[in-house]
Amino acid sequence: MLGLRRRFDHRTRFRFAVVLTIMAVAYVAVPPVVRVVESISGYSPRDYEPKDFARGEWLRQQEGGGLIDRVSWQTASSIVVFVIVAVVWLTVVPSRSPRRRPPPR
Repeated sequence: MLGLRRRFDHRTRFRFAVVLTIMAVAYVAVPPVVRVVESISGYSPRDYEPKDFARGEWLRQQEGGGLIDRVSWQTASSIVVFVIVAVVWLTVVPSRSPRRRPPPR
């Protein structure tokens, strides 16, 4: 990444990091929010449904697995995207403030 610091100025690197962050948020955050909104709008039972009891039993049986069994590939890919964005931001942001010239007298 040091070569990128020489080739591109701070504004270009910052804009690249912002675009990458927007794409990562769109990839990681938008699909779960859409799923929740769609499930809320589509679920409106008027009465008790027998499948609710069966669903609850199935969920109780699934609790025995380990943490790795519960993590889906989508969650793992979201974590990887988050780490990549964090690394890009850490390399784009300057480690120290630029040297300022003293004001002319």
